Amino acid sequence: MSDPAYVLDSTAFYAGIPYQGNGRYYTTYLVLEEVKHHSVGSSLIHTRVQVTEPSQESLGQVKATAAKTGDIRALSQTDLSLLALGLDLKKSEGGVSLVSDDFAIRNVAEVLSIPLAPTSLKGGEWKNTTWKMYCRGCGKTYTNPKLTTCPICGTQLVRKASNS
Repeated sequence: MSDPAYVLDSTAFYAGIPYQGNGRYYTTYLVLEEVKHHSVGSSLIHTRVQVTEPSQESLGQVKATAAKTGDIRALSQTDLSLLALGLDLKKSEGGVSLVSDDFAIRNVAEVLSIPLAPTSLKGGEWKNTTWKMYCRGCGKTYTNPKLTTCPICGTQLVRKASNS
């Protein structure tokens, strides 16, 4: 039986995950840029973690899914690359878990059926969420996550979990 495979978010490096035990570890160059100044040790990263880029096809699928869930505005380019890499490895390796405690990442991963693992044993309760945009000025809600201001009153919209 081969070691489990994990796709690591930057929080996984800060938690020390690639240095505790067996596993095959993957991440993207954008995540590596985020953690290279941390005392995680670049030599350990290069010997224990395979750094690679996701396919454009998976990146497009992740962006489309994040737009549907309303998470697109909460996800950075780094987050999108991490999700796309998870999707690529799920297709090619089958058994891979995405290690992140970021709720927007976890939400999109769940919709894409990418298995999840928290960065700690206290990962917290998590459930799939669909977001809507809410106007604090007039109370109107919108399902388009690209809207940033209310077309009725001009107030800045905020993201809010949908009940449905």
